[in-house]
Amino acid sequence: MGVAMTGERAQQTETRRSFCRFCHAGCAIDVDVAVDADGRERVTGVRGVQDDPMYAGYTCVKGRHLGDQHHHEGRLRQSMVRAPGGFDPIAGALAFDQIADRVARVLERHGARSLATYCGTAAYQNATGLPVAKAFHQAIGSTSFYTSSSIDQPAKGAAPLRHGVWLAGVHDFETSDTAMVIGCNTLVSTYSYPGGVPSYNPLVRLRATKARGMYLIVIDPRRTELAAYADLHLQVRPGEDPTLLAGIIRQLFVDDLIDREFCDRWVTGLDELAAAVDPFTPEYVERRAGVPAADVIEAARQFGGRRRGAVSTGTGPNMAPHSMLSEHLSMAINTLLGRYHRAGDAIENPGGSMTPPGPVRAQPVGPNIEGLTKGTAARVRNLHSFRGEANTSALADEILLEGEGQVHALFTLGGNPVVAWPDQRKTVQALEQLDLHVVVDANMSATAKTAHYVIASTLSLERPDVPTTIDRWFPQAYTNYTPAVLRAEGELWQEWQLYSEVAARLGVTITLPGGTIDPGAPVDADDVLDLIYANAKVPLDDVRAHGARVHPELATVVAPADPGTTARLDVAPDGIADELAQVFLETTSGSVIAGFDPERHTYRVTSRRLKSVFNSSGRELEVLRSREGTNFAHMHPDDLLAAGVADGGTIEVASPRGAIRAVVKSSPDVRQGVISMAHAWGGLPDEPGVLSEFGSTTSALIDVDSGYDPITGMPVMSAIPVEIRAVTA
Repeated sequence: MGVAMTGERAQQTETRRSFCRFCHAGCAIDVDVAVDADGRERVTGVRGVQDDPMYAGYTCVKGRHLGDQHHHEGRLRQSMVRAPGGFDPIAGALAFDQIADRVARVLERHGARSLATYCGTAAYQNATGLPVAKAFHQAIGSTSFYTSSSIDQPAKGAAPLRHGVWLAGVHDFETSDTAMVIGCNTLVSTYSYPGGVPSYNPLVRLRATKARGMYLIVIDPRRTELAAYADLHLQVRPGEDPTLLAGIIRQLFVDDLIDREFCDRWVTGLDELAAAVDPFTPEYVERRAGVPAADVIEAARQFGGRRRGAVSTGTGPNMAPHSMLSEHLSMAINTLLGRYHRAGDAIENPGGSMTPPGPVRAQPVGPNIEGLTKGTAARVRNLHSFRGEANTSALADEILLEGEGQVHALFTLGGNPVVAWPDQRKTVQALEQLDLHVVVDANMSATAKTAHYVIASTLSLERPDVPTTIDRWFPQAYTNYTPAVLRAEGELWQEWQLYSEVAARLGVTITLPGGTIDPGAPVDADDVLDLIYANAKVPLDDVRAHGARVHPELATVVAPADPGTTARLDVAPDGIADELAQVFLETTSGSVIAGFDPERHTYRVTSRRLKSVFNSSGRELEVLRSREGTNFAHMHPDDLLAAGVADGGTIEVASPRGAIRAVVKSSPDVRQGVISMAHAWGGLPDEPGVLSEFGSTTSALIDVDSGYDPITGMPVMSAIPVEIRAVTA
């Protein structure tokens, strides 16, 4: 603690230990907090903790501006209610009275399913919000529970249900001698899970692993920061990941690089997969995917010829056409090569320290095809919930479509649907039709402007927390805990309190693993953490007492398989061969979109991550937004020349679904024919003055009714086929 003099008033500065929750990475930080004579607190600095055993002092530019996020002038300090001509302040207790009354009427008239929750990205940076929201839904019997995981990566949860899961997991990055990373730029964004470059001081870890001889293959239409470190960069055409992966698998069979011993014991479908990928010759892949045939062969031989290392995927292939197929083929490569921990292998993080204990065995859990359709059926596109979550791409339709099961009320936590959900105009139309929309947010976002109530929320430094959403990602078992390190100014609420306050007024009991939140019972955030993580391997009291540390005592040795197990992984489940045949017959991935014209829609819009913001979070801060400028349309300089557009000029980008305007930026790292733009920028449709400041949202280009994955409902949100024209006025 230090003391500084400001005018005639003494000001104390204290350093408080915490961890960052701007994104998912959870970096350990020291926060300098100035406290004036009146007790007001202000963050004056944020830096990494040098002796943290996981992060070793690493932070990013976003985390170093946490103080600006907490103190900026536009931040909500009091909840708001819609009023004629705008919004008026409202006391929290009164807001919850009114919200609960309206919820009760909606439930009485339309049933439990009529109340939905959407948990956005920021809800995953909060250990209490999402679990309490889900428990509330279980308590009232509502299956209308949606999260951002079904916006960008639903195949991550669905593909294993067709393929099966190896209980001991894939090889981890830092002990591997090769890695293949597809559509993820870990040096800017978060982890390509599983087996990819860690997010925890990623550049240092990448360089160390490369120095030990790792051969890195990166598949991406752009020469990203990560691709710059690749030994082999396959600059694939957007949307052609299934073509390229099928070609690599074919070459693994041709060169007989398959782990036959592993596959004979644990795998089914080899012959069927080999036949399905046989048409994807290196020459065909070159014509279709734009990757030289020699590089396709080299990728298969380099990756397949080494002993350890996994394929991992990011949002790129998961947001593009045939996303489930891409995820399945990446898993199939790991399986064909046996890139899994075996009996006797040491695992430093055997499944997380904040999860219940259990043995780790060298055996599979077989496919669970029924799991893809046993969940609640959506009322559109023959979709189903899985893992307890419904498909966000269908939520706007669930609001708009009249009849039994229609959603009439929505709680939005830590998200910005107006710019994040696919098909922006349909999204806004749906939000405006709701009988009740409650948004929990720290700012008047584009989505908050459509709400009936905006509950002013705390931000990360104002609440206790543990980094649970990334618990399984750490290379070693690692725990951390932070108390609130900054006093909240104003009447602010945590996300979980929306549910506990409404539940109290409805007489609903919320049940969590460690007990219940009874109606009206006094609980605080630490009480809720105790209830959520009551069965953790490391007791939460121990985590609180010791702070950040690794747990070598949790390392384990993989146990042999149960002698009687008959489960197998399936590399060619029903539907895979048919979808590969469909891909082969397509002339381009754009053909999956209704209204696609190959003569007109010759460009592809891809999604990119930005260093200074995280989706729509951080754009409200001029200090961060100015580093990016706006949501530029990054294009190859030769494409700008051909289109007659100067660097910094404006273009109209039109898909079969809709059109946006964007400011172009010359970017030699983008392959020709590609327009690289960030997801979740922009504002409300036709909102004046947004283009130069926030740019446009690519959501307006997306069609949820064609080209979607039939299992996950994932629409084409990257590799969107478009045409462009210069805007001169």
